[in-house]
Amino acid sequence: MIDGFLGGSSLPALERSLQYMSARQRLLSGNIANIETPGFRPTDVSPAAFQQALRDALDQKKVDDQGSLSFDDSAPVSFTPDGTQLKPEILAENIMFHDGNDRSMERLMQKMQENVYSFRVAAQMLRGQFDLINTAIRERM
Repeated sequence: MIDGFLGGSSLPALERSLQYMSARQRLLSGNIANIETPGFRPTDVSPAAFQQALRDALDQKKVDDQGSLSFDDSAPVSFTPDGTQLKPEILAENIMFHDGNDRSMERLMQKMQENVYSFRVAAQMLRGQFDLINTAIRERM
């Protein structure tokens, strides 16, 4: 009964979203850490592509035995028992500098802040789901 409850709720989607945003935060942090490295090209994974893959997985109800969503191999992110693997692409949004770097601290910080806010919203939603489960277990409101 618990498996059906967890698989039918938003918990699997929130779990995968938090895992994706955590891995993306590490990627964006690495971009900022290497901003002054000559020849470094920042990379990122498209949030829109992840959201589309999440939407497809939810539409097809691809929930495995453990209650987690499974994604197609073509998705920009893959989830393994060991963690999350991103398939980042090189960002080519800026003018190339003389050292071979196309850095833009403002854009990288903007992407990082957007990711942080998305993570906070998903974490609050997850907390709300667990509060509902706690209320149901206690049988009171």
